[in-house]
Amino acid sequence: MNLKGGRPEKFGRIASLFYRLWAEPALSPMHARIAAEVPVAAGRLLDVGCGPGRLTRAIAAARPRLAVVGIDLSPDMIRQAERGPRLPNLAFRVGTPEALAPSESFDFAVSVLSFHHWEEPEAVLSGIHAALVPGGRLWLYEPDPEAADDAIHADRAPLFGAVRVPASWQRRLARGHGFTTREVDEAVRPAVAKTPFRTLAVSRSGSCLRLELQK
Repeated sequence: MNLKGGRPEKFGRIASLFYRLWAEPALSPMHARIAAEVPVAAGRLLDVGCGPGRLTRAIAAARPRLAVVGIDLSPDMIRQAERGPRLPNLAFRVGTPEALAPSESFDFAVSVLSFHHWEEPEAVLSGIHAALVPGGRLWLYEPDPEAADDAIHADRAPLFGAVRVPASWQRRLARGHGFTTREVDEAVRPAVAKTPFRTLAVSRSGSCLRLELQK
């Protein structure tokens, strides 16, 4: 069961298409901010739950010396991701971190608005840990229901002209698809403690909480 206690979420052909056409453009300011925060410029990066790949592609485009791999459990999401421009340092795959080949290793991993979906969070985290090099880091970005209105607006593009989705609506969505700092302490930390990760630090990043784990 996922840490929010919600029903499993499935992204089939229609949901994946609408996510690429509607959700990703709305999240473009947040994606741009997160892409700029990635602290590695070379090596290998894994994006877990990459969805249609807008953020994954932005990271690869900005860092040509960084090999970027985006994985997602949904074949339909990966099909949407592969519709974008091809880059020599970018690859998309259907799969999970637990299924990565033992020979593969990554210097850094990121997951954005995906962690709350994971039905087996400890297993996925352990899979990411195994795929990281010694000292490698994982950053999980999750919506923060306690974020300030200006942070929420800054992370969302207007729908039509200057029309924005009210921050109260975004905050209501984040309650079901994100974590408060209290929920991190009560649910996320105990889950991380069951994995090989050594540390978990929490910081605010725009309208998200950034959960930083290190091998």
